[in-house]
Amino acid sequence: DAPDRRPFWPFAPLVKKLERRKWPKWAAIGSIFLVFFGSLVALGIWLTPIVSTQVVGFKEKIEDVATGFAQPNEDSNFFVRWNPVVIQRSNSSRDVVDTFLEAQAPTLERLGLPNSKRAIYAQYVEPQRGQINKSLQNFLQGFVGIASGFVAQVLVLLFVPFLVLLILPNWEGLRRKIFALIPPQIRPTTVGLLEDIGDVFSRYLRGVAIAVSGYMALMAIVLSALGAPYGILLGVLFGMVYLIPYLNVIISASVLFGVTMLSGQKDGLFLHMSSPFAFAATVVAIFAVVHLVYDNVVYPQLVGRGVGLDPIVSMFVIFSGGALFGLPGMILAFPFAGSVKVMLERLFGVTNRVESTLALPTVPERHRVSANLTP
Repeated sequence: DAPDRRPFWPFAPLVKKLERRKWPKWAAIGSIFLVFFGSLVALGIWLTPIVSTQVVGFKEKIEDVATGFAQPNEDSNFFVRWNPVVIQRSNSSRDVVDTFLEAQAPTLERLGLPNSKRAIYAQYVEPQRGQINKSLQNFLQGFVGIASGFVAQVLVLLFVPFLVLLILPNWEGLRRKIFALIPPQIRPTTVGLLEDIGDVFSRYLRGVAIAVSGYMALMAIVLSALGAPYGILLGVLFGMVYLIPYLNVIISASVLFGVTMLSGQKDGLFLHMSSPFAFAATVVAIFAVVHLVYDNVVYPQLVGRGVGLDPIVSMFVIFSGGALFGLPGMILAFPFAGSVKVMLERLFGVTNRVESTLALPTVPERHRVSANLTP
């Protein structure tokens, strides 16, 4: 089965299958685009109000936290915290952090460290109140900028399928013109090699697109099921940083823990915890497990299988690329390994072929020409 020679777009295999069933090319392409855009519009109509509500709620929560840091806590004032009402209010709001610090108080005192949340607040938070407030405001502005940029990129990407739709009917003619620039002596071999390597990159990009989309959907479902705040929004944001090796889980887990803690939520659909800290830690732990399973099992299957690599070889390729070249090496490991695989297969195919199947002339052409010129 010859590899598909169309541009690198995710629906090329579907067009090829429909063409095998005697569908006209325009009908195959048109029907697939119609189904794709219909599904996209339906998904957008359903998700837009939900995501918009979560974005607005997240923005308001950050603003409330920033305002809280900017204003001092009246109950922490030396002249009022002796009041029995204030003491009772403070005792009723004790959580797992207070209990832990109280149990470790002697050790913390010997080490010269604060042994209560009030002491931590007075020693570390209060002197940096202005800087923390400024950092939160900058984070909010950066988040709004990232969200706006993401929306703009999505709008730009909507035009890409239309561009592909215009290119597809003329692709074969454009391909022939490009390959005509290669010298005739090496054209057949070079064209075959370039097409095989191009097919590797095509399947790699297709696998990455499916893997990232699946990761976004999976995390949105998992976080929403766990009761984490802004589950769909966080699932989309985590998918945007998924292709950053190692750092993706650190960034995502930190943001998830901070957002869940700031929400003050203690209960979810399946989780019922005693404090926001325990709830946030449990949600992050489940998220990390799901991420590791997806990253080490599902992603190599989707991308490695598309490139033509065995799952074990796929994992070896990722780790080797990261060890040798860091983050860029892990991202480019699959297409590079797939290209090397194509070249090695062609090399072994030539070197292991029997001489009778090579159809080589008995006398090289240049010698035959010289022999004809000799009187």
